[in-house]
Amino acid sequence: MSKETHLPHAPAEPSSWPLPATGQRTIIPPAVLDSIAGHPLCEGCMPHGVGFYPQARGHRMLRDNPADYLMIYCISGRGELQVEDNTYAVEGGDLVLLPTALAHRYQADSRDPWSIYWVHLGGHEVPRFFDEIAGRAGGRKVRVGVHSRLAEEFQALLAAATRVQPEHLVYAANLLRSLLAFAALMRHQHDVRHATLDVNRVNGYLQTALHRRLSLDELAAATSELSRYHFIREYKRQTGQTPMQAFQRIKVSHACYLLDITEDTVAEIASRLGHDDPYYFSRLFKRVMGVSPQRYRQERGQ
Repeated sequence: MSKETHLPHAPAEPSSWPLPATGQRTIIPPAVLDSIAGHPLCEGCMPHGVGFYPQARGHRMLRDNPADYLMIYCISGRGELQVEDNTYAVEGGDLVLLPTALAHRYQADSRDPWSIYWVHLGGHEVPRFFDEIAGRAGGRKVRVGVHSRLAEEFQALLAAATRVQPEHLVYAANLLRSLLAFAALMRHQHDVRHATLDVNRVNGYLQTALHRRLSLDELAAATSELSRYHFIREYKRQTGQTPMQAFQRIKVSHACYLLDITEDTVAEIASRLGHDDPYYFSRLFKRVMGVSPQRYRQERGQ
């Protein structure tokens, strides 16, 4: 038989989808939540309701002004999310992150209905957890992949949330923290393992920035979805040098071209390449070419 613990007057707003034999749904009433609202170990992040809907054919929900946060983890099948005039296809391995007061609707696919874990939650720490899970790209749907450990975290939370004693709810609150932190880690790992760095795109951007100073953070944000650390590591893996070393070499290569075809002074060429200090530019040039700009020009008969 299905497991359902329905505790009245809860702030969570789960659907009334009928539970099958393997489904689970637990709602924690506000009176119980209020009883531990000031507890330092759970006041910042607390589950309001949690559940598991397997092969949820016919499952759908519409909320105009939800009072709490909601996270859905799809482990198989498909569904659809509509929010802020955008429609997202949801499939196994996706997380859905919905904040308070954001109107939304979602439903299971009619042909291949999703199987989902979900948790309604609240507390001042939740927005930061959601930001960590979403990562720099943000968004309402996040790809993390299907992980048995993440499903186990939901199952542990389900088991703890069915008990309304304060010690069990403190435990449930900290299981929820663990679940959210693990979800953020899995999103990060998924990004690292599936991200590809287009070196040609990076080098093309470097060419467009020849005449100015460029920070590594700007370069990484403009040309990839990788973190700063992984951007450097992947670029070096593919090219044998760091992105900023490559930028220096591209600038020096262009300086050689200008030294060859123009009568511009070294200071003028340095300025055209975004360097206000010609002496610093000359040292950079020599480090790359082995000779100073003046010597380079002299050796070519200019």
